[in-house]
Amino acid sequence: MSQPHPLIPLSVDETNLARDVVRAAYPQNVLKFRVIYLEEPVKEVLAPYLDLEHAGKVTSSTPRPAREARVHFDTAHGGKPPQSHEAIIDLNTRKIKQVESIRADAQAAFTSEELDDVRIICRDSPVFKERIAKFNLPQDFEVVVEPWPYGGLDAADDPNRRHMQALIYASDSKNRECNFWGYPLPIIPVIDAETREVIRIHEVATGGGNDPHTFAEGDYAKVKIDHMTPSEYVPELLPGGLRKDLKELNVVQPSGPSFNVEDSNVINWQKWSMRATFNPREGAVLHDVRFDGRSVLYRLSISDMTVPYADPRPPFHRKQAFDFGDGTLGDACNNLQLGCDCLGVIKYFDGVLVDHSGTARTTKNVICLHEQDNGINWKHTNWRTGRAVVTRRRELVVQFIITLANYEYIFNYIFDQAGAITVQARATGIVSSVLIEEGKTAPWGNVVSPG
Repeated sequence: MSQPHPLIPLSVDETNLARDVVRAAYPQNVLKFRVIYLEEPVKEVLAPYLDLEHAGKVTSSTPRPAREARVHFDTAHGGKPPQSHEAIIDLNTRKIKQVESIRADAQAAFTSEELDDVRIICRDSPVFKERIAKFNLPQDFEVVVEPWPYGGLDAADDPNRRHMQALIYASDSKNRECNFWGYPLPIIPVIDAETREVIRIHEVATGGGNDPHTFAEGDYAKVKIDHMTPSEYVPELLPGGLRKDLKELNVVQPSGPSFNVEDSNVINWQKWSMRATFNPREGAVLHDVRFDGRSVLYRLSISDMTVPYADPRPPFHRKQAFDFGDGTLGDACNNLQLGCDCLGVIKYFDGVLVDHSGTARTTKNVICLHEQDNGINWKHTNWRTGRAVVTRRRELVVQFIITLANYEYIFNYIFDQAGAITVQARATGIVSSVLIEEGKTAPWGNVVSPG
């Protein structure tokens, strides 16, 4: 079989091959794999190849850029702390081309398995369970642990240790769809991910701006959730359900879409052409973007995103996630569905992710491609004859959506018929809440619900 195009993502088999090469190189180590994805050829090599391709001059004898994989993994041996590495694997020679060990005071991105570990560590921690018991929660309520990146070291923290933190909420145990973000509890445990221990628990401020009260240990029993009101979003939990006055609106394309997809990921639409790929670090990436045959962008992606919550009172100052870099974005990508995430005739693209063992799996529908109508594009009326000519603004949208704890982020690359490109990032989901005492306000956020 011929080698895939340099910009076609790794298959499941190629991903597993990259894993096996690393395993063979570290036979005495316990390995934890974080991500494996296509190592794109450098621009100096790939750009000339793409120019030849568009000129129709690529033949079977044209040299192809090397097919390579980037692998992030940890090694552990002899009871020593784990060491993180990044390696480039040549899939043709089945050898490690290069490997770099990450310095001890740097941190690799967290995986979904590590986030799950935080919940287990807190659940099993005697210190955490003892602290929770002091709240005297209603009988039907249980505790929800929301893992978070640590966000920044305290003066006493060892920079070579791997820390995490968690936001704590109460939830109505009678309903698994309960919006637990409406019931925040004022403690934040800090976890050592290597020793799997809760190393301390912060008691956080619950007062207003001029009364930044941090409740003391003896005040646990006074922390009530009785004055908090449910803030539900699941339709069947809403009093009276959803509104009934919105009529159905259907997007139909009886002749099909105006785009086509070739060679698994080449998109052609209204003089635009591009390749779409997916990787677990950036989500959807567009390559070799051209308009009417002219190169417009070599590569288009989103490198990272951060949300500074901006409450300066410790430990709230650590509540700032770099959502792409701190976490493994691939695990957060939604399986997009026709009818709500995307409308009309849709083309979906899948992704390939790995678990800690390095075993690859296909993640369905992580990117959707569709057209949308965005109102009037151009209009003019000939006042002499009264005749009007009007065109609609048709757009092509490449979309992916991630769920990170409470928030959903919708990312759209939008192309129009006039040659414009719009990059759109939209935040939706549930606001991340903290407890505030009844009747008080604070300058670092809005009271969105009692409590």
